[in-house]
Amino acid sequence: MTKQITVTINDYHRLIGLLEFASLKAIMPDIAGKLFTNLMNSKTLPQEKIDQGIVTMNSRVHLKDVNNQRETQVTLTYPHDAEPRERRVSVLSEIGIALLGRREKEVVSWKVPGGIGLFEIVKVTYQPEAAGDYYL
Repeated sequence: MTKQITVTINDYHRLIGLLEFASLKAIMPDIAGKLFTNLMNSKTLPQEKIDQGIVTMNSRVHLKDVNNQRETQVTLTYPHDAEPRERRVSVLSEIGIALLGRREKEVVSWKVPGGIGLFEIVKVTYQPEAAGDYYL
């Protein structure tokens, strides 16, 4: 069973709208299905009430690879804003689905070359809601 995630009401509605595009389900059925299931089982909160340690859309996250202790930062974005070279990852990716709605100190996993990677969410270094940026 998947662990319940926490998302803002705004992110929930925008993401459900994104998933309603029929072409998305045809192109990426597994990813779209996984995100949909996570959203259907999520706890939703108003933007002002979300804890600043939770990964929301457009959050910047400091991660540490549990296996080799390497650290990196990524920003969780909508698909049209994703840019891998700038470490801007789409919510419609294994990484994006693993991060959305999780909190600091949680360990998340996704497929990496050679198996499954385990990553600790060390810190949410920027969260739009905590910064008062409600319209990103």
